[in-house]
Amino acid sequence: MSLLLALLAAAQPAGFAVEERSELLEFSYAWPAEAEAIALLRAHLAGEMARARAGAARYARTDRSESAAEGRPFEAHHYGAGWGVVGNGPVLLSIAAEISSFTGGVHGNRDFAAILWDRAAGRRLDTARLLGPGALESLRPRFCAALDAMRADRRGSEPLEALADDDPFTACPALARHAMAPADRDGNGRFETLRVMLPPYAAGAYAEGEYVIDLAFESEDLAAIPDGLRSAFELPGERRAPLPDE
Repeated sequence: MSLLLALLAAAQPAGFAVEERSELLEFSYAWPAEAEAIALLRAHLAGEMARARAGAARYARTDRSESAAEGRPFEAHHYGAGWGVVGNGPVLLSIAAEISSFTGGVHGNRDFAAILWDRAAGRRLDTARLLGPGALESLRPRFCAALDAMRADRRGSEPLEALADDDPFTACPALARHAMAPADRDGNGRFETLRVMLPPYAAGAYAEGEYVIDLAFESEDLAAIPDGLRSAFELPGERRAPLPDE
């Protein structure tokens, strides 16, 4: 590598990662270089990390005190969040986190979070609000069909008929209740997909794991996006042709 290339590589910000371990709590948190390079986003994530650490430590201290009072053993708690890039373009950066935790009990828990960052405005956008209620309504049938297909595959049979409208193991949950991240699957800097991430218990038994569903955008899904952000998204007919080695 030439000296110039080495200097350029060294100038690029690295991702952030921290790991801490004590008798009370094992804590880890990380975000990618793309987020570290944006000062306001870095500050936002640092604040999220501080709140997560404080909350996890507080809960662990309470559990340790209750364990001692009840004469049961205490096992150190765990909290870990790892953010990764889902889509990165000149207008928007989309990142999502897989969150794992253990607070005692039979098994740990998993969850998701997502951030869509407006580079020009220097702020976080709400994906559901950006797409608008009309888009969520048009996406819902495709989302429910994809979810039921995944349920059937994991359960080895067609999903059971819902026992109640809000039965999480059979009903189709509202999109806005869960983490959603616009995704750039072909790496051209524009979002062609909406990734919906459901943790265990949100759509099925814990043993079924999480459900992550990618929905290709259609024209009605992007109708409400402001002109200044529309260039960050694309429809099937707007996508580039695959490269020869793809």
